[in-house]
Amino acid sequence: MPDGTFHSHNSPMKEAKAALRKDMKARRAAAFSADPSAGERLAAGFSIWPPSGTVVAGYSAFRNEMNPQPLMQALAEHGCHLALPALIDAGAGLSMVFRAFAVTDQLVEGPFGILQPSDTAPEVLPDLVLVPLLAFDRQGRRLGYGGGFYDRGLHFLKSQKPFKAWGIAYAAQEVHPLPVEPHDQRLDAVITESGFILTETD
Repeated sequence: MPDGTFHSHNSPMKEAKAALRKDMKARRAAAFSADPSAGERLAAGFSIWPPSGTVVAGYSAFRNEMNPQPLMQALAEHGCHLALPALIDAGAGLSMVFRAFAVTDQLVEGPFGILQPSDTAPEVLPDLVLVPLLAFDRQGRRLGYGGGFYDRGLHFLKSQKPFKAWGIAYAAQEVHPLPVEPHDQRLDAVITESGFILTETD
């Protein structure tokens, strides 16, 4: 996993993203409060099943992120192998790797208080990554938290194998237009409690 960081000297872009992050955190919190069982409805309405044996990386929901656990459970029941991201100390900052995961596994608290597999869980290269976010648009653009962990992790994974990245979000997190920078990794699709959105990536 590379330990380099993407840099942007576009100050107006940074300011636009910072302002949008603040707004979207409030919007997502409101969506969570209004519909705390949205993760169950998202899973119940899901029908785009990957082939059995597909390695699917989910995530541990943090604060008011859409809960992917019901969907991950359903994917496991359909024969998929699960993984979770883990932030590790790469010597020059934190890097994201993916580690094998089963729903019965005991997770440990990682950086920022997010639960992740222990260091003894083997690293894997997923075929499908379920990605948390603050905002998305139908061109596959994603607004994250600004740390760049997913952008760097997906950029590295792209150099290793073909894979798909699907955002997981409340429908209320859709925004147009979404500010984007060259290093921002695009989503192939977004799943919300309202359905599956195949993005129109360039």
